[in-house]
Amino acid sequence: MVNFTPEERKVILFLLYLCFCGLILSNLIKARPQIKGIVYPGVELARLNLNKISLEEIQRLSLIPPKITSQIIEYRNIHQKFTSLEELKDVKGIGPKRYEKLKNIFFVE
Repeated sequence: MVNFTPEERKVILFLLYLCFCGLILSNLIKARPQIKGIVYPGVELARLNLNKISLEEIQRLSLIPPKITSQIIEYRNIHQKFTSLEELKDVKGIGPKRYEKLKNIFFVE
């Protein structure tokens, strides 16, 4: 059996504690996505290209209802591509409040 000094035991217990806390936070965020902004207030999500993202990728965000995600893709298919982020306002179901949230998630290139 390995003998650890008291300092090594403290370090090992501290690392185990950190791992345990990380697992709890990770599971909380998966269970309730709205917690993400509370747990990591200074962290911004990477922005996604609205003209290249797939329906499945948008739906994985779980920030947008499935009906609206399909309408975003349908709008993009009809108009070939988004030329500006402002066009999101033309998608049925996206009003001013939802647009304010989405403009921080997407970009147009």
